[in-house]
Amino acid sequence: MIFQRKQPEARYFIPDTPHGAKPVQELLMAKELAQAINLRKKDDDTLIALCIGTDKITGDCLGPLVGTKLRERGYTHPVCGTLQHPVHAVNLSATLASIRRHYSRPFLLVIDAAVGPADKIGCISFSYSPIYPGQGIRRPLPPVGNLSLTGIIGEASEHCAADLPYTRLFVVNTLAEFICGAVMSCEKLMIH
Repeated sequence: MIFQRKQPEARYFIPDTPHGAKPVQELLMAKELAQAINLRKKDDDTLIALCIGTDKITGDCLGPLVGTKLRERGYTHPVCGTLQHPVHAVNLSATLASIRRHYSRPFLLVIDAAVGPADKIGCISFSYSPIYPGQGIRRPLPPVGNLSLTGIIGEASEHCAADLPYTRLFVVNTLAEFICGAVMSCEKLMIH
């Protein structure tokens, strides 16, 4: 869980759009993600989806839910972080060490939940920068990732950590479906 700050290079996508615009938004996000990966990832880098969060708290299960959906849909790149084997604050450092042992040049697409401004709840932020996990619950961890997708699940406030268990699963699942669809579509658009 991170605290979503406005970043100059962040781009927001809105999954819950009226009049059937969701597929258009999903494709736009897939194209932008593919373009970023094609520009930044070197040929010998291994693209890895690092899905951060825990299934113990509804508001923080976005990452593992996306990781599970990617695996179920046959995503061909490595995925770290699922509902069965979540990556969270306690095991993040060990997971990163394991990734570095197994892959000489990992390129991390990090997916996590975030709290942010009220007008961005339900949006997905795509950024060309790492995330700082744990900030949303005042448990800051080192920055992680090359690119990041964050689903904004609630409003940033003094008590946002206490509100996380009461986040609607519908909101989290809507974001997870959108992110998974965009990442799967992105895979088809990437230069291999």
